[in-house]
Amino acid sequence: MRVRYINSQNYSVDFVDANILPTSGYLHQRKWNTTIENDSVSLSIGNYTYTITLTLRGSLKERKETLDKMCDIFELDCINETPGTLYFGDYYIKCYIVSSNTSIANINTRTNVELGIFCIKQEWIKEKKYNLVMYDDKSNQTGIKKYTYRYPFLYSNQKGAVQAINDSLADADFIMRFYGPCANPYIKVGNILYQVNTSLMAGEYLEINSTNNTIFGVSVYGEKRNLFNYRDMSRSDFFTKIPSGSNVVGWDGTFKAELIILDKRTEPRWL
Repeated sequence: MRVRYINSQNYSVDFVDANILPTSGYLHQRKWNTTIENDSVSLSIGNYTYTITLTLRGSLKERKETLDKMCDIFELDCINETPGTLYFGDYYIKCYIVSSNTSIANINTRTNVELGIFCIKQEWIKEKKYNLVMYDDKSNQTGIKKYTYRYPFLYSNQKGAVQAINDSLADADFIMRFYGPCANPYIKVGNILYQVNTSLMAGEYLEINSTNNTIFGVSVYGEKRNLFNYRDMSRSDFFTKIPSGSNVVGWDGTFKAELIILDKRTEPRWL
């Protein structure tokens, strides 16, 4: 079982390894916030704090070094107010390690450290990625009708199609990435069209993120540009979530892309 914390600067601590083992506390806890007003119940997911005890073994010198390393890794995120990521198997959650309490274990070659793990939102995420491959060289496209900036929808035969499964109990957030070169790229999930009316050069990519309601392009130099106003305007909610269950995903096959479905749960599935 892989349980690992990676901080905002990519330094990591394994919670399960040869010299570290969780001995108290659980990540499988969940809580919905409830509000009652005029006999109507409203539920929402809020923040949550887990308490986990890790038992360290080894020489006193080794345990002190491990404790110092852990403190530095956890402290960086708190100082910078930037969350790290806790991984449990295939799931991850954004969090801060906001407290620790060190004590002597029953065996003199063991040390216990109790950690307080504050999660901004009790939302464990598992990513399922579908690669959408390019079938044709862009320079050899035929039979494609393009309109100008205001009417850019492409009328062509749909060359690519895959079946994407949303295992979530509800409609799911997603990340879509389109890789250049391409013009006015789109992905269609069932009858839901996601198109951005812009052009990408080779080495550039475009990302749609429904969790944050953002659309941005990234240049070959890593520079970001906001493309929110270039989204397709044919429906009011451009960031419609991926329906639960099986979905046919289509694109015209003239560019590479990927669809990442985000399975979000208040507790991770048991391994």
